[in-house]
Amino acid sequence: RDPDVRERTLGSLDALQREVDHLIDEARRPDRRRSQRWSDAAVVVSGRVDFWRPLAEDEDRALDAVIGDPPMTVAVPERDLAATVDALIGNVFAHTPSGTDLRVELSCDDHLVVLSVDDSGPGIADDVDVTRRGMSGAASTGLGLDIARRMAESAGGGVRVGRSDLGGASVRVTLPEVVERRHVGRPTAAV
Repeated sequence: RDPDVRERTLGSLDALQREVDHLIDEARRPDRRRSQRWSDAAVVVSGRVDFWRPLAEDEDRALDAVIGDPPMTVAVPERDLAATVDALIGNVFAHTPSGTDLRVELSCDDHLVVLSVDDSGPGIADDVDVTRRGMSGAASTGLGLDIARRMAESAGGGVRVGRSDLGGASVRVTLPEVVERRHVGRPTAAV
């Protein structure tokens, strides 16, 4: 409500948005080395779940993870995928009370890698596109889901938000799996 605080916050969000845009542009550059352009989603997601597990224990949250076998190669740099996973898990911690359980699932079916983050919290309103920055409809900037959406779209995937079978929110990120190499160092996404 304070105009000065609001202005500073919007300025910070704009700076973050520019950084996200820069990361996506860098991921699309053809001269990037393979290790910087592609990542194994199973390895990245497992690592981020391990990072968040101690906080989940401290907040009395069950953190279940069901992660398929590597490799699940996606056309997203490791750093960008890790930031997306952190944003999705961080949203659960930020917007649900302590004791709210969460589940992270990663699978690959028919060359589509699917990352789901579900929680048992209050859920997300159905009438708001929460994947757009500033559109969360709650005490949130919507930046986390915007990061996930931009990352997914940059790789030819998408994000869907809905109701979890745990009772709360479900965020599902889909990414095409990279299945072959037509050119050395340039895996091709499955179509």
